[in-house]
Amino acid sequence: MTQHLSDHAKARLRQRGLREQDLAVILDAGTSLDAESVLLLDQDVKREVRRRKHEIAALERLRGCRVVLGRESNVVTVYRVSGRTIKRLVRGVRRRQSDSPSARDTEPSPSSKR
Repeated sequence: MTQHLSDHAKARLRQRGLREQDLAVILDAGTSLDAESVLLLDQDVKREVRRRKHEIAALERLRGCRVVLGRESNVVTVYRVSGRTIKRLVRGVRRRQSDSPSARDTEPSPSSKR
């Protein structure tokens, strides 16, 4: 959700130690008080923390799973990949990316240099 911020709102965000990204969290998770305001209540925070904990648990549980896609993004199979296979697969992806013409034309990002 993109919000237009008035100069007044930008100044208040700075004064109150809030970031523009914080607005999205409040607007997405908060409780609408009326058509013109949203308040982030304790119950909203508890609900969102619980939801995110479930997401984190799912991420931990699904680490190392591979989904193979076919035509039109149909799922062909799903399986857990061994550590050695993960390294081989990731290494192959990096090689293919560095061999592509678009990758050679651009400077690598700092995060990709290791």
